[in-house]
Amino acid sequence: MRRGFDYRSHGMHEKRNFILILALTVGLIWCGWAWFYSQDEGLTFMRALPSLFVLVIALWLTYGMTLEDRLSDTLLDIVGSHYFEADGVCLFPVIRNSEAGPELSIYYQNRFENPASVIVHLRPTGNSFEVVSGASDIHIAFRVSGGDVGVIHQPIRVPQLLQGEIVELKMVAVSHYPRSHGTRWRRREGRPCGSMQIDWAGNAMKTGAHEVDGTIELKNPVTLHLAMPKVCFASEGAIRAWRQELIS
Repeated sequence: MRRGFDYRSHGMHEKRNFILILALTVGLIWCGWAWFYSQDEGLTFMRALPSLFVLVIALWLTYGMTLEDRLSDTLLDIVGSHYFEADGVCLFPVIRNSEAGPELSIYYQNRFENPASVIVHLRPTGNSFEVVSGASDIHIAFRVSGGDVGVIHQPIRVPQLLQGEIVELKMVAVSHYPRSHGTRWRRREGRPCGSMQIDWAGNAMKTGAHEVDGTIELKNPVTLHLAMPKVCFASEGAIRAWRQELIS
C-alpha cells in the first residue's frame, strides 16, 4: 500500500456506489413488477412508491459517479481557496521558518488518479532569497502520485537585509502525465499560473532544485509576494536538504 493515499475515503466512495447500484437493480425489478404484474390500475401508491425510489437512487448514483469528488480537497483546508494549478496539479508556495532554518514550502495536490511530473519555476523581480548559490531563478522539479497531497521542503538562505521584508517573484509551473490524467478525483481547479516550454521527451526528469539562468521564457506568469521571516534561525547540526513530504 502506498503511503499517503486516502484509501479509506476512496474505498468508502466505491463501496457506497456499489450498494447504490444494487439498490437501483432491486428498485427496477420492484418498479417493473408494480407496473406490469400488479392488479392496480393507474398511478396508485403501490406504483408511485417504487418509481420514486428508482428516481431518487438513480439521481444519487449519477451524482456520486459524475459530480462528487472521490477525494477531499485537502489543499483547501491547508492553504485556503486561492491556490494555483498546472494542468491537474494544484500548487501553493509559502516561506516557512522551520527549526532547521528558513525554507520554501510548495504545497501540492494532484486532482487526477495517474502520477505526474511537475516543475515550478520562480523568478525574482529584485533582491530575493537564495536556493542555489549564484543562481537567480529558482527551478524545482518533483514527482507526484495519483491523488497525492504533500509539500516540498526546499531550504533557502535569506539575506539579513531581506529578513522581515516582502519579496516579489514571478511564477510559472508545468506538469506532465506520462500515462494521461486518468479519472478526475477532485473537481475544484486552481487559478492558472502560466507555463514554460519543457521538452519532456528529450529530458530525463531529475527531482530537486536545479541551477538555471534567466533566459527561460515564462508565459503568463503570476506575481507572488512572499513574506520573509523576521528572524532566521537554525538548529545546530540540522540537516538542510531538499525533501518531499506526503500529507494524504
